[in-house]
Amino acid sequence: AANNSRGKTESVILDAVEQVMLTLSRLAQDVILFSLPEFGYFTLPEELCAGSSIMPQKRNPDLLELVRAKAAAVSARGLQVKSILRAMPSGYNRDLQETKGPFIEGCALGLMSVRVMDVLMSRLAVNEDRLLAGFRPEIYATDRALELVADGVPFRDAYRRVAAELPALQQRDPREAIARMKHTGAPGNLRLDVPRGRLAELRGLNERRRQQVEPRL
Repeated sequence: AANNSRGKTESVILDAVEQVMLTLSRLAQDVILFSLPEFGYFTLPEELCAGSSIMPQKRNPDLLELVRAKAAAVSARGLQVKSILRAMPSGYNRDLQETKGPFIEGCALGLMSVRVMDVLMSRLAVNEDRLLAGFRPEIYATDRALELVADGVPFRDAYRRVAAELPALQQRDPREAIARMKHTGAPGNLRLDVPRGRLAELRGLNERRRQQVEPRL
């Protein structure tokens, strides 16, 4: 098992890195989309954008576009390792030395992407007025229908009533509406304390392990 896991270990790790990159790639696309003038929900930090050769007002989201491309690059590294392993017989084969390059490169790309996205998100400007303006009546439709159901109205009747009275929902306060969403996973209750607590535990564990292996002088 130890001998035949060579290469497979690299593949499994690259698969995990690829999952992170898929998330970062989709996040990058969302930020690009919602920072366009048509939406204007966010403003990208100017120092992390590049200018245009023809449009003086243009700020290109180069960093985000490159993260999207790096996600494909990491995926390709994982496929490269698996392709090398696919036809090899059991035991050690010199082919395995060709798995080290894509493994190191894929991990490095993943770590670099996390770091640059962390910098960008920490400097991203949120345009609250534009976000609030995006709360059109239809956003509240499902919430209102469920409120009527909770009051005893059959859903089919609540469905029709909300559809007929949709413009009236524009009077709702977006902040108050989000605050009422308290079920797990909702905007008002993302339970970020859980992953933060787990991350603190892992960091503490890594620190204890580091202290155990350090030579004592």
